[in-house]
Amino acid sequence: MAAWWVLNLLQAAFTGLADDEAYYWYYAQHLDWGYFDHPPMVALLVWLSSFMPGALGVRFFSTLLQPLYLLLFWHLVKPADATRRDAVLYTLLCFSQPLLQLYGFLAVPDAPLMMATVLFLWAFKRFDSKTTTGNAMLLGLTVALLGYSKYHGALVVLLVLLARPRHFLRPQLYLAGLTALVLMLPHFWWQYTHDWVSLRYHLAGRNAWSYRASYTLEYLGPLLVLFNPLWLYHLVRAMLKPSASEKPLMRRVGITLCLGFWAFFLAATIRGRVQPQWLLPTALPVVALVFHAARHSRYVYTASIVCAVIFVAVRIAAMANPLHLKGQLWEGDEPYRKVAAIADGRPVQFIGCYAFAAKYAYYTGNPTHCTSYYFSRSSQWQYDTVDRTFAGREVMVADMSEINGFEADLGSSTLHYIFVPDFRPIRELRADLTEPLDMHLELLSRTGDDGTADSLQPIVLPMTVSNPYPYDIVGTDSMPVKVSLYFQWGQNIAAEASTLLTDTLRAGAVTNIRPQLPLPASVPDGVSTCGIAIGYISYHPAPSGPQGTVTVSRNGNGVDIVGNLLVKTIQQ
Repeated sequence: MAAWWVLNLLQAAFTGLADDEAYYWYYAQHLDWGYFDHPPMVALLVWLSSFMPGALGVRFFSTLLQPLYLLLFWHLVKPADATRRDAVLYTLLCFSQPLLQLYGFLAVPDAPLMMATVLFLWAFKRFDSKTTTGNAMLLGLTVALLGYSKYHGALVVLLVLLARPRHFLRPQLYLAGLTALVLMLPHFWWQYTHDWVSLRYHLAGRNAWSYRASYTLEYLGPLLVLFNPLWLYHLVRAMLKPSASEKPLMRRVGITLCLGFWAFFLAATIRGRVQPQWLLPTALPVVALVFHAARHSRYVYTASIVCAVIFVAVRIAAMANPLHLKGQLWEGDEPYRKVAAIADGRPVQFIGCYAFAAKYAYYTGNPTHCTSYYFSRSSQWQYDTVDRTFAGREVMVADMSEINGFEADLGSSTLHYIFVPDFRPIRELRADLTEPLDMHLELLSRTGDDGTADSLQPIVLPMTVSNPYPYDIVGTDSMPVKVSLYFQWGQNIAAEASTLLTDTLRAGAVTNIRPQLPLPASVPDGVSTCGIAIGYISYHPAPSGPQGTVTVSRNGNGVDIVGNLLVKTIQQ
């Protein structure tokens, strides 16, 4: 295990950061009890690692966790008559798991999740053998560690308890739950004060627009590879027939974890893609099952040695990169130094590319911010107000696709950017409808024999706009502001009904406006996701109000639009 840790350290030191790792490094610059898309444990580990130089300053503690949880898990599953050969076989089987190879050095939430999972199994084993108050509170502590590591740690807890349902009748289990709840209160408070943003994102925000068979095939295909198909026969045999050396509790828990995780995420392909690392908590039960089923198999022992040699060679090659592979782990700081040279001391406001912004901040240390637009996913950047310090300065606004301005070739991508002489952020504007979205747009004229609509009555959106900034936002500035009602109805399809802001939004005040917006001809009949967005005309605006659905119905006299956007109550 010490040798494995050294390999992880070398890999961590000589391999560039993945996009998500830079994003979690950005988390660690602002320690908190929660973040937009993850609990805080990964940020704490990165923060604790910061005493180390380079990439180890992000990854150090993540590399340390793996040999510790592998060693602890060995003590949970090893036979009573274990030999040195057994320990070697267990280690080789762990080393033969591709998921454990990749997620042994990356600074991602899966590292603390795996540590917390093994600690939970250890605590559950103590609780099962002796159901005392102390063991119950210890179990609750490990449940809280799972919750602070990654949200689908809840699935680990549920499946393990289902493997031993008799504990639901014991009051000590509810003491464990109460302990976990008390320890998780700071995180729940953070979620409450941030409108439960993480739960909304994971339960609804990541859903695909419609089911695709490719989601299921992409899940089933790599499943065998991820857990090494060389052990498939022994894994199936282990699930069907127990071994004399297995501990009954750990066998039952392991099978329940594997089958439960695989079935749950198979069902999850209905709502979108499943990422391979979500199955990581089942890697160790797979190792344990194969170990006991093939404990005396010369084939498994020999094949695992071959796998180990291959993986070591691959990891050394990945560090040296003799083939000059392209990708997140090998791009280094060059693209970000290029952007810094173009910015020439100006702050950089990125649009929609949250991970690129995090890497830019990591590699250059220059002032930057990222704002989402309505067709990109939100991120932790939305809670960062550093962009307020950009007000009145010349700022470089940059995106990967949307800005009509200059272009810079970064190798693997093209950056589009403009310079704004007197930049004033407006992403914190809040727009609320004051009347329900229920209207009929009359047809004003027609062209063509097919009756194609040439002109429709515009959409009128009575709304209030709250301006939290200490400066007025004037519609006639050199950077015109637009008000949009955006529509989304497919995986990559959207349209804006937009008009220029002609009102002045006073500093620290609420302003009533009635923008008139032309309905885009591309918006189809049927249900679309929609919302209000306010932003500069040069690029897509950030969402500025509630999001809901709208039903568009065309008929011979015009278009009916009915939506469920929330309407603000106006005090008379």
